[in-house]
Amino acid sequence: MKKLLSTLLFLFVIAIISLSAQNRVYAPTLLDPTNGDDGQMPDVILDWAAVGGSGGIVEYQIQLDITDAFTSPVVDETIEFSGYQTVHLLFGQEYFWRVRAMEGSDVSDWSDTFSFTTFETVVMNKPNNNAVDQVPDVELRCKDRIGSALITGVEHYQFQADTSLNFDSPLLFDGLSETVKLHANFLHFGETYNWRVRATHASAQSAWSEIWALTVIDTVTLSEPDSAAINMGLHNELTWEEISGVVDYTCQLADNASFAGALSLIVEEPIYTTDGFLSFGNEFFWRVRANHATDTCAWSHIWNFITINTVLLDIPEDEATDIVINPILEWEMITGIDSFDVQYNYTPNFDDPCCVATIAGTDNFFQVIINLDKGTSYYWRCRAMKGIDTTTWSEIWSFTTVEEIGIGETAFNASNINIYPNPSTGKLYIDISSEATSEVNIYIMDLLGQIQIEETMIFGQGNSSKTFDLSELANGLYIVKLQNGEQSYSYKITVFK
Repeated sequence: MKKLLSTLLFLFVIAIISLSAQNRVYAPTLLDPTNGDDGQMPDVILDWAAVGGSGGIVEYQIQLDITDAFTSPVVDETIEFSGYQTVHLLFGQEYFWRVRAMEGSDVSDWSDTFSFTTFETVVMNKPNNNAVDQVPDVELRCKDRIGSALITGVEHYQFQADTSLNFDSPLLFDGLSETVKLHANFLHFGETYNWRVRATHASAQSAWSEIWALTVIDTVTLSEPDSAAINMGLHNELTWEEISGVVDYTCQLADNASFAGALSLIVEEPIYTTDGFLSFGNEFFWRVRANHATDTCAWSHIWNFITINTVLLDIPEDEATDIVINPILEWEMITGIDSFDVQYNYTPNFDDPCCVATIAGTDNFFQVIINLDKGTSYYWRCRAMKGIDTTTWSEIWSFTTVEEIGIGETAFNASNINIYPNPSTGKLYIDISSEATSEVNIYIMDLLGQIQIEETMIFGQGNSSKTFDLSELANGLYIVKLQNGEQSYSYKITVFK
């Protein structure tokens, strides 16, 4: 019996000693990145489950190495948190890591050893491979993710574009960006460039991405006026599609397709105004090329246009009848001219016209001031002038004025109304010839239909005249409308003070 008790006591003491020798801190469990993960960032966060101790401060020793022997750890640190932020890891490198916990003198076993691999290179994005017609400052872009993970831990992206696959020609573009996109600059027109990108930080660079190709636009695309346009004025805007990344454009304009003696101008915007060069009734040719600091593109296609050589009449229409005795003669506007000559006559022979007037080139109408004869046919024509250059006379059109008002006809009739002067310098007179006293509503409106002056006036039997003060109106075109019951009469005037 004593021998049995002695044996049990001995075993109890051995158990106590064994228990006291065991660690009271458990080995951590690694969480993220999971074992074998690839595509990790060079600043990947290593995460593990926190370990509970006996009430003291638990610390963790973390080791990170490029081998699982951990003979030369890249990281060997002791921290109080259950996570570790790496920095500046190599790209495309496999790493091994492990962690153990410590509470005072108690030290756990090492955790399992996990591995992960950082991403090797970035993924190309825009422009698409083999893209054409790219501008010389094309934006190069790689993706900001590896798979679904946002790229972190990168300080710059290095972009290269070159006509050589070795990226060693004099045309090499080499630039750094803090973002995943960068505009190239001064790429040469019509050249095919190879381009690539890689990520960098203070300690390493990733491998270069795959190589994509792009071709730079080789010329300018013209826009307006359309090629072979006709009846053009002398003030025209020649326009073309804008190209970003250029400094300016050279525009040439000539009266021959070989551009001998051409007018050549440098402009910064994609537009050239033809003031001062064109003449009536001639064909002109134009072309454009783009320039930047190191290159000039090929000339665009050659477009042409023909300037107008006559005036196109508008109203009254040819052979129109019942025209008021103070009509407005209108024609289509021609840009860039000094003035119009307008004539009207009793016959189509204009050797001695009954009216010759010169109208400013900003207006395309003439107001007949002197009452024409009633029931009479008139012939009229117009031409344009620029300096000493002039178009041919327009076609000769005719119109016939209204007949005399017979007894019993309405007193409020366009043939009985005279509104003058036109243009007005501030005063306007309205004459009405009436067989009876008439109440007339008078409206003076702008071209948007907004009434500027409104009055109701009584015109007596016979000839009556009323005066209006237009000095408060801005210069421009206005409509004078007279309303008598269901009858109305509208007349366009110009105020020019």
